Amino acid sequence: MNQKRMFNVRNVVLIGMFSALAAVLETLQIPVPFAPPFYKLDFAELPVLVGGFAMGPVPAMLIAVVKNLLKLLINGTSTFYVGEVANALGSMLLSVPAALIYRRHKTKKVAMAALAVSVVIAVIGAVFINCFLTIPTYAIAFGGMENIIAMGTAVNPAITNLYTFAIFAIVPFNLLKCSLNALVTVLVYKRISVILHAERPVNPEKASVKG
Repeated sequence: MNQKRMFNVRNVVLIGMFSALAAVLETLQIPVPFAPPFYKLDFAELPVLVGGFAMGPVPAMLIAVVKNLLKLLINGTSTFYVGEVANALGSMLLSVPAALIYRRHKTKKVAMAALAVSVVIAVIGAVFINCFLTIPTYAIAFGGMENIIAMGTAVNPAITNLYTFAIFAIVPFNLLKCSLNALVTVLVYKRISVILHAERPVNPEKASVKG
């Protein structure tokens, strides 16, 4: 997809719509019993994944960024902007590989394989993002790394340091979140795709051949 086609009016509108939907879905958060309270499940990655499948990896990246900008405009930040940066990076790690793989062969099997690969990449990426960016920032906000670890220990006694925090909190939380978003994407994408592509202009040459 060339740049002019990628940023036509239709795609710009869709990027805005998917970004707004993602920002709304991010406000509907569900706590999980095995992770500290600042980890909450949501389905904000669903519009990013659908947008990536429908338009490609670059629009997926834009949706990931714009949804966080909208969140900042609506709610501000309580994480010195680090949480929003980490969220955008995590969204890209989940959506961009899937979009890159899917655009080569647009079949359901390829879509499922692409999502499986992206979930693995996103979970691995989440470990590095959390351990080297998010958690150190939260440690400053909450008075030290020991307080963050203590929040993990409160829900799972096996969490005693950053290493066990990654194994017993970061990995299972992100695996659950990414897998659920990927699963719902598989279930709904084809139905949404029919609507998204319903009003595409018909190629005049193909129309004349048909006639």
